[in-house]
Amino acid sequence: MGYREYIKECLGSDPSKNSVEEAYKVLPTMMKHDTEDGKKENYNAIRDHFRAIDEEFYREHQELYLPKAALYLLSLIDTMSVMSQEIFEHYKYFESLYKKVLCIALSNYSEETCMLADRLDVPVGGGNPPDIAGSFMISYAILKGCRMKAVLAEKYLGIGKAMYEAAAAMAAEEDLTGMPQEMHLAYEEYQRAL
Repeated sequence: MGYREYIKECLGSDPSKNSVEEAYKVLPTMMKHDTEDGKKENYNAIRDHFRAIDEEFYREHQELYLPKAALYLLSLIDTMSVMSQEIFEHYKYFESLYKKVLCIALSNYSEETCMLADRLDVPVGGGNPPDIAGSFMISYAILKGCRMKAVLAEKYLGIGKAMYEAAAAMAAEEDLTGMPQEMHLAYEEYQRAL
């Protein structure tokens, strides 16, 4: 099965495939192909897919974990980055979802550690250690959101930079070499923000 067939299968599938993992793998690529082909015929399907994911996401995650929230933010910001802003109502819809998830993700952001913990409903510390990979992903989403003007840079740019720097320092301290993808994504946006 080719990638386009896989994407169409995911878009037409039952709710079990409405997961953040599937969204991150499929929807930004689908949006990019749809925008580049110039037809934009699947924008409504992609929006409906995100709507279903959003409903499922908040219903199932009373205890919200950082990796899920980070993947959801990444799928939203990466989808927004490749879509046509001329389709204003869709762009604004994705932007509103992005802002909602970002507020939840940053609800227990610690200015002391500049990191996020694995469980977002509990502050860092006390058995809830910082999540380095998740913090890299969130910093990427924040920095890219600032660059795209999806959120105010005056409010969020400092948080995104500080989170990247703290996660990079902790990764170097713990000699984590198995995390290059998250770190490289965040590093690219960090360099653009400087």
